[in-house]
Amino acid sequence: MISIVIPLYNKAQSITHTLDSVLAQTYTDYEVIVVNDGSTDGSDKVVEDYIKSPITNHKSQIHLVSQPNGGVCSARNRGIREAKGEYVALLDADDQWDKEYLAEQVRMIEDFPDAAMWGINFAELSNGQLIRKLATGLPEVYRGYVDHYFEMPGRVSDLFCSSSVVIRKEVFDKVDYFDERIKYAEDTDMWFRIIATHAVAFYDRYMVYYQFDAENRTQKRERRLKDFLPYYVDKYKDPLFQSNAIFYQWIMRWAANHIKRFYFGKDSSQWEDAKQAIRKLDYQVIPPKYRLLYKTPRVVGNVLFQLDQLRMK
Repeated sequence: MISIVIPLYNKAQSITHTLDSVLAQTYTDYEVIVVNDGSTDGSDKVVEDYIKSPITNHKSQIHLVSQPNGGVCSARNRGIREAKGEYVALLDADDQWDKEYLAEQVRMIEDFPDAAMWGINFAELSNGQLIRKLATGLPEVYRGYVDHYFEMPGRVSDLFCSSSVVIRKEVFDKVDYFDERIKYAEDTDMWFRIIATHAVAFYDRYMVYYQFDAENRTQKRERRLKDFLPYYVDKYKDPLFQSNAIFYQWIMRWAANHIKRFYFGKDSSQWEDAKQAIRKLDYQVIPPKYRLLYKTPRVVGNVLFQLDQLRMK
């Protein structure tokens, strides 16, 4: 059985479409755990009515649980802990699946049994129209294990997204659950932890539809460094992650690069947090330019930053 975890916060306009896409699946051995995370727009009532509706098939497979608002990580963690299946499929409350999605994920599990996470490609939609397909760095229609993820040339996409993965439930006991401190890129943090420590598999076929213009999308909000993954880069100093030297070097460099715009940006209110973040970097494993940027007087570092920005244009 696959446990489908759907975090729900103020998605009254979208949640029925999401549930429709689940109940339309050709593979039916699943349970659905909808975690209402303190919605204020009646989203929970929409789900309750959906379950009670006489025309809703498989409604006995849908379970609604409610909690005070704690954020999407808290809601996902609650759903994962409630899950009875050996596998957990994540789905956001405003995205949809192709009707063959779960059936294909089951085939992926069977064909690539050494993996701990299986992903299928996703397309971004706005107003019902395809707006972006992201480069994977893999051959077109690739289907198989993903090796050398952190060294993959040409990869723009993270390959995995919060509506396009199935994860072996026991993995969370090793890499831990979603980090509830992080409000943006919290799913990326989870993928990194799993990929750094386990085999993963991916299928380059568009079977998941990410609604870019849905209500409450985090992309529409101002990003604060303390809500963003690079601020917590020191978490990867754990021996579990340091043992993967390629990943450890990559994540430190990735964080150092992302902190730049907060440290040298025009928003001075973020500078103190940026100073805290750069102290968490491991300068022994990242290029010397970051030591120049962050360890010299800020006025000098700012000149170097501006030169670097010009070079990248």
